[in-house]
Amino acid sequence: MNNVFIVGSMNIDLIFSTKRIPEAGETLHGDDFSMLAGGKGANQAVACALLGASSYMIGNVGDDLFGDMILENLKKHSVNTEYVSSIKNKTSGVACIILNDGDNRIILDQGANENTLYSQVKKTLGKLGKENDVLLAQLEIPVETVLKTFELAKKMGMKTLLNPAPAQKLPDEIYKFVDVIVPNEIEAEMITGISSHSDNFSRYVVQYFINKGVKEVIITRGCKGSVYGDDNGLIEIRPFKVKVVDTTGAGDAFVGALAAQMSKGFNAKQSLDYATAGSALSVTKFGAQNSMPSLEAVEELLRRKQG
Repeated sequence: MNNVFIVGSMNIDLIFSTKRIPEAGETLHGDDFSMLAGGKGANQAVACALLGASSYMIGNVGDDLFGDMILENLKKHSVNTEYVSSIKNKTSGVACIILNDGDNRIILDQGANENTLYSQVKKTLGKLGKENDVLLAQLEIPVETVLKTFELAKKMGMKTLLNPAPAQKLPDEIYKFVDVIVPNEIEAEMITGISSHSDNFSRYVVQYFINKGVKEVIITRGCKGSVYGDDNGLIEIRPFKVKVVDTTGAGDAFVGALAAQMSKGFNAKQSLDYATAGSALSVTKFGAQNSMPSLEAVEELLRRKQG
């Protein structure tokens, strides 16, 4: 089995549950509060590890209590943290998450994540990386680091997977180094400029990324499932019906499950049902990393579907 290298963010999530979203200038009593480990990079690393992949986290935390909590939680979930650095006089990343009626709104401070540099990644991949390993990244670290990392990974013969979140315009150069890109509908709209309300939205988005040089595109659509596209056309993947508790980690569970399967020799198209099952199970629990499903749970859900 090949390794998965996750280059990305690690945060502490401060989660507030409310009956409604407060208006500007309003103070609102919350219903509940939790403090949990999060960050898209860390979430996806945990998902990979729980699903049987050899998961290596690359990035930074601050030299604070939150940094210790982040590392402890990653190790507890069997993620290799040897290549995570602690930045002196820097706070760890923090996300404030407001939950309301199954939906979420997030404010993020990058903290030490903004210090994740290409030199740090290059050193790790140069030591451990090999052909057919999987390189996974998001956009909660500097885009320049992501671009140079993907270029190096392709030179090494690795499989590259980009989750472009939070959404932002990317340099065109990066796309030729991306094997699989996985935006949700909102991210796809923001990056491409194509309205999600337009007819044939998914087809236009897939073609946009293919024209840029990406080989495969997966648009996640929440409770509507997802759409896969490549040069041969589109495939619609139906969701699993589950009781939704919290959607915070759904996208990360999907991407992590996809990367885990790719590290085991499956291609992206072959991994779609597996990733969909992982995402479905994640929304049945509260929190991000706490909701990442086990290998046994995903396999059981897939067996029930086939039965």
